[in-house]
Amino acid sequence: MPYIAAMEILPTLELQFQDASQVGAKKSPLAWRGFRVEHVLLTTDEGYDFRAKGDSCYLAYHELMLTDGELKMEGLPTLAKTQLRDTLTFAPEGCAIEGWAKPARGENSYTALYFEPDIVSEELGERYACANAAPFAYVRNAGLASTMIKLRDLAVRGDDDPLYAEALCLSATIELLGMRPSREAAPLSKAQLARIQDFIFANQHRAIGLDELADVVDLSRSHFSRAFKATTGVGPYRFVSDWRVRRAQEMLRAVPDQSVESIAQAVGFASAGAFRRVFQQFAGTTPKQYRRQQR
Repeated sequence: MPYIAAMEILPTLELQFQDASQVGAKKSPLAWRGFRVEHVLLTTDEGYDFRAKGDSCYLAYHELMLTDGELKMEGLPTLAKTQLRDTLTFAPEGCAIEGWAKPARGENSYTALYFEPDIVSEELGERYACANAAPFAYVRNAGLASTMIKLRDLAVRGDDDPLYAEALCLSATIELLGMRPSREAAPLSKAQLARIQDFIFANQHRAIGLDELADVVDLSRSHFSRAFKATTGVGPYRFVSDWRVRRAQEMLRAVPDQSVESIAQAVGFASAGAFRRVFQQFAGTTPKQYRRQQR
């Protein structure tokens, strides 16, 4: 789990179940610099109170059905909606939240993205407008919901590349604030791209963070992502992921006795399952099938 220290400074929505002896929720958290993602699966239909002090910005994607409940949020009237599936709620920093809920029977969950405005503003520059962003509750937006679903899946799996996760967090923040880059990013120079490629090769055995790649060429994560895509035609995650698969293909051909699991580890995948999934997306076949085809 990357950047555990970051998780300690981003307080989350507190849930207090009526039956205090019962563990009413299963939490799947992940965190990176300035961001925390948490998928919360309710394991009971017991009622609960919830509150957040507004210590960080909060964006939630709800997959909830309630029989009753109430939400109080600074800047909004009290809400008592129960059909919450596929809805989104946002509270900027300093905006407190409190309320109570009685879940309906069935699977109920939500995915929350917490982020620190100061750190995110470094990434988004003059287009950053979170300080002026208004809170909202239980609205629908298909594009932002799609990004939050990807973050949900990341948190549930818990084994994906931080490069992908950081890019998704930035994407969700940009979509939330309705921002676009103020100008097209200039492409990376040949020397900068070479340094990035050297860094990837030297660190192919482990997960690589977006901030690490950006630091190699002394850019913010957001600026780096735009400049990298302007240079290569794809985002950093796609580039690194494809590079890892091509390197794995070389090893599958050259070292027929090496196990698929050890090759997955050598090229930096967190698990053999993640390796097989990405490899099949790239090559249209599994690693073992690819090896057989090369004989």
